[in-house]
Amino acid sequence: MSFQPRPPNFIIFGEMGVGKSSLVNLIAGDQLAESSSSAQSCTLESTEYPVTFSDPQLNVNLFDTVGLDSPTMNNAGYLDALVKAHELIVSLKSRGGVHGLLFCMKAGRVSNTMQQNYRLFYEFLCQEQVPLALVVTNLENEENMDDWWTMNKAHIENSGIVPVTHVCITTIKGYQNAYETRYFESRKKVLNMLKELGNRDACSVDVSSWFARMCKKLREFLVPTKGLGRSRQKMLQMLTKRCKLRKEDAVHLLQRIDGDEEKQ
Repeated sequence: MSFQPRPPNFIIFGEMGVGKSSLVNLIAGDQLAESSSSAQSCTLESTEYPVTFSDPQLNVNLFDTVGLDSPTMNNAGYLDALVKAHELIVSLKSRGGVHGLLFCMKAGRVSNTMQQNYRLFYEFLCQEQVPLALVVTNLENEENMDDWWTMNKAHIENSGIVPVTHVCITTIKGYQNAYETRYFESRKKVLNMLKELGNRDACSVDVSSWFARMCKKLREFLVPTKGLGRSRQKMLQMLTKRCKLRKEDAVHLLQRIDGDEEKQ
């Protein structure tokens, strides 16, 4: 009996409505995931989609996370979504780690919300340890989908988003299969990207040292910054300055994650 390696793990994230579920279905070649318009938007759990192929070496595990909209934290939903995302990243450490983050965005300008969610997910939750691939959707009307990257690469990178790789695609076939050719071209591009990332070593976010240390004694965030350790200041500054959260919201987020660490 031949040994079959564990399928690589990929986390899909992005704002609601950018096509994350459609990306899952494109990869699978089947309707596995419901769109955000038809699915229950109240759920905060990530959804796992094991995708299998005739060649087992191409198998992947996809984790579709809840859509993160404007990170104002005016309601508990955004905070809970981030905590659930953290729980997912921690849990995958025991399953071989994470092979890549798939940051899904619709073609267009990079909004402040996109930047903030990128920073929260990639820089804060994943500590920049996990390779990030940019998946640009909604390009079915472009004469050449890849031209979008040529024209917008500078804008993306000037916005602080620097992926290790990217794909410019469509996730729809359109009315009467008008975009079918581009749909299958897109599927081929995404599968090749996943194969390339899956052949690399997986990343296990080090939650037991840097991250856990800075989640301890969080009440110290409530006192003046004078006297705080540099590591704790760095965490607070990342959330308030880089991710644009209010100080009280940053403290609340870290307290929630700290509580999760205590349960591990």
